[in-house]
Amino acid sequence: MTSIDQASVKRAGIGKPSTRAASRGRELGNPEPVQERSLATREKLLEAAIRRFAAVGYEAATTRDIEAAAGVKRGLIAYHYRTKDVLWKAAVRWLFERASAELEAAERHAADVDPVARLRYFVRAYVRFCARFPAVNRMMVQEGMHDDWRLAWLVEHFVRPWYARVESLLVQARAVGAAPQMDALHFYYILTGGAALIFAMAPEARQLSGLDPTGEAVVDAHAEALAQLLFPRGVQ
Repeated sequence: MTSIDQASVKRAGIGKPSTRAASRGRELGNPEPVQERSLATREKLLEAAIRRFAAVGYEAATTRDIEAAAGVKRGLIAYHYRTKDVLWKAAVRWLFERASAELEAAERHAADVDPVARLRYFVRAYVRFCARFPAVNRMMVQEGMHDDWRLAWLVEHFVRPWYARVESLLVQARAVGAAPQMDALHFYYILTGGAALIFAMAPEARQLSGLDPTGEAVVDAHAEALAQLLFPRGVQ
């Protein structure tokens, strides 16, 4: 997982040090180092939480395990986030907001081309994103199996808007006769599974093929294969 930049952390609502940390810094007469350490600790906890939630799911991921994976002292999740629920939401928000930003940038880049070329470009961009962030699909598999508050929160804030975006692009391609003849629901899951599964199950793919599925050449080949499969006409 790539390091979390400070801007992304602030967008997730977790960039500011706690009042207790700031107060301690003032008492010491040197607040900046305390604030920097607080932000660095939060970043470590976020990254570790994403890895752990994606690997074993929310229920199995303990705060002790996350703190150990982050290499921080016991009790710092309670200090910075109060509860595991708050930490989970912060980690998921950062992960999915980054996904949304990258995919929106891909859409803007292809805004002036025809619908088929735009869809093919979008598919390639989505595959490359899945290769960089396999934790997105792993986490969705974990959460998608349980009809609970976490799935409802994910669907409301991130999955439904993403589904609407995919559906809109499909409608545009269908209008020019270039889209597959299927409902948006089927297209959505074919796209999502086709783009992400090879990276979410990278160890299996590596044993089957002897190739590194995250290697640049393999990622590019997979992106092109999926774009060709979904939109065989009007090759760009």
